[in-house]
Amino acid sequence: MRIHRLDNQVMAYPWGSADGLSKTLDIGNPGSGPRAELWMGAHPRGASELLLPEGKRRLDQAIASDPEGMLGADCLARFGAQLPFLFKALSAERPLSIQVHPDKGRAERGFARENANGIPVDAPTRNYRDPNHKPEVSVALLPFEALSGFRPIEEIIAFSPLYASGGIVKNLERLGSQPSRVELSLFFYSLMSVGAEEKTKLLEDLLPKLTEALGSESLSAADRSALAWVSRLAELWPGDIGALMPLLLNHLVLEPGQGIYIAPGEPHAYLLGTCLELMANSDNVIRGALSDKHIDMMEFISALSFSAGKPRLLERAGAAAGAGAGAAEGVYNCPVEDFLLSAVRPGTALAATGPEIVLAGEGPLLLRNGGGTLELRRGQSAFVRADAGSYDIQGEGLLWRARIGVVAAPGVVAPP
Repeated sequence: MRIHRLDNQVMAYPWGSADGLSKTLDIGNPGSGPRAELWMGAHPRGASELLLPEGKRRLDQAIASDPEGMLGADCLARFGAQLPFLFKALSAERPLSIQVHPDKGRAERGFARENANGIPVDAPTRNYRDPNHKPEVSVALLPFEALSGFRPIEEIIAFSPLYASGGIVKNLERLGSQPSRVELSLFFYSLMSVGAEEKTKLLEDLLPKLTEALGSESLSAADRSALAWVSRLAELWPGDIGALMPLLLNHLVLEPGQGIYIAPGEPHAYLLGTCLELMANSDNVIRGALSDKHIDMMEFISALSFSAGKPRLLERAGAAAGAGAGAAEGVYNCPVEDFLLSAVRPGTALAATGPEIVLAGEGPLLLRNGGGTLELRRGQSAFVRADAGSYDIQGEGLLWRARIGVVAAPGVVAPP
């Protein structure tokens, strides 16, 4: 049997929900405090442990001792002797910071620079904890709210009477007449770097404008929700200009099973709810607002891509959860080779060609491989070695499957 159950770490960040992971994945909470993230992977900050017949062993150590058997030749050639993805379940009771993840080049340069400057890798002032990029896909388990990417420029302009003042007005006018990434960057910089006195007045004037706007019967449900979040963020983070972000970034409400891909360079924040996350194996977060942790405004702004527009919600290709025409495996296609997320129905035969982490969304599920059987109850996960070969799934509910992406040609990621 080359499939092994995992024992995973749960991160108790202050923004976490006390019961979100319990409701969706039966992850216990004996202390009743916030339980924010379940980490499934080999990241050194929170590596999972393999449950082997002889005892527990850290996944990163097991990979280091047998990289080809654990990862496979293709994964080794493309990513080196490391698991290239990190799989998480996340549950937020309070909004996370406004943040961005770096692309590969920026991460490598930033990591090397901070090392050269003698900043310890675990220092609170560190932006780059590893040299990797961090694209990610998030799929809702419960209704899930997030901010992701800049709104279309016409929407940014439409909301601007709520906060436009002083020097911001000139940059808004330029953005309206010459919509482009350059003008969006100039406007955004002018807003985020506004002086203390002007910021105080802007935020004080904002509240009565919000109250008036929320009282309008003509306000759409989507705009009402965005404005309500501005009000809540201003209450949670008084004096923080980041409270305006729901007016600048797309406000998304994902229903269970819907997903969103967040590319490097896209500003975003998770607001409320429970989801699965699959990302490149990185812990690089550059914060710009709404946080007690380290904020590096210049690095945050310089890491942004300043793409504007409506994001595309992801649905499972093949409708694995549906009846009738649904395929056995439904894939969330993302333009990245580090990872691929899919949902698999029981009664399906699969073949491991690289490392995989599987998570039981319901259960019990039985994974059969090489004459052995492993049972996974809801919320339990397992590591599938690259040399496991074929395995099949029996039981109830969905199995979530994380693996490396499929590359058809250099730089081209193809669906399986």
